[in-house]
Amino acid sequence: MTNRRLPARLIFACLALLSASASVRAQGPNALEGRVVLPSGMQPAQSVRVTLTQSGRPIYETFTDLSGRFNFSGLRAGTYQLTAEGDGQTFETTSVTFDIGAFGGAQTFTQNIQLRPKAGASVPPAASVSAEEIDPDVPEAAKEKYRQGLKSAAAGKTEQAVKLLQEALGAHERFYAADLALAGQLSKLQRYDEALAAYRRAGELKPDRAEPYVGVGVTLVSQKRYDEGIKMLRGVVEVDKDLPAPYLSLGYAEMMTGDYHSAEGHLLRALELGRPALAHIYLANTYEQTGEPAKAVAQLEAYLKENPGSPQADAVRAAIEKLKKKAKDRKP
Repeated sequence: MTNRRLPARLIFACLALLSASASVRAQGPNALEGRVVLPSGMQPAQSVRVTLTQSGRPIYETFTDLSGRFNFSGLRAGTYQLTAEGDGQTFETTSVTFDIGAFGGAQTFTQNIQLRPKAGASVPPAASVSAEEIDPDVPEAAKEKYRQGLKSAAAGKTEQAVKLLQEALGAHERFYAADLALAGQLSKLQRYDEALAAYRRAGELKPDRAEPYVGVGVTLVSQKRYDEGIKMLRGVVEVDKDLPAPYLSLGYAEMMTGDYHSAEGHLLRALELGRPALAHIYLANTYEQTGEPAKAVAQLEAYLKENPGSPQADAVRAAIEKLKKKAKDRKP
């Protein structure tokens, strides 16, 4: 139960999809980055599924990160549609159309998605700002650098966002929102030790908020410090069982350390709360490791049904055929 290697049948699909969750790839030279935001300008509390289509055909899908960001790479010139899936409670499924022009060289385009509030739902008005923005203890100079940092982050200018957010903290070091945003940008650059420090500073400022603890746990898992990440994320879900963000990383870390029973429960909970595509892949691996190939097949088939245009579809179908053969061979 301590074998940390993924089985050969699924390793290609798992590794490819791990990278696809942050930035999917195709054959074109262009990239698209953006952010999903509520009418208030803040990100939703949970990850949002974003689908990229062209001429009505699904191409890729991903989920937003803790700061509401998404990105796609390897895109050809053409007209595309981005769709952010509604949560059924506070905001509707929202689509925007954008064009990628053929200008010769590789370019990065930015397209944000402002969610439409669901009729009758209580959603903060567009003019509202975060508590940190109106905190009288935060000087205007720090607020302005913070706003500029968020704007750079939304435009995909990560290095610039880090610099501006650091300047905001230089102007006011007890700035919770700036530390949280800085941690997210540092994680994007894989500067994980610095991201951990920023998340922990945010946690010291607001120990009753879940976001810093989720950020610490997810970052530890990204560093393959699975035992530490598991401890942190389990603590989060014990306090708030309905928070979507921790479950996918928690289940993945448990799978990688061989705790398949716990991994199954947390990955199923991830699907219940947010339906992240990777949960199906991780569950399939978990079920294969526990000698349940039929259940693994069911998860991979669910993945294909929900993601018909996935670039990993062929690898997943090949894994399904091998698992079916394995299940057949097991029968007396």
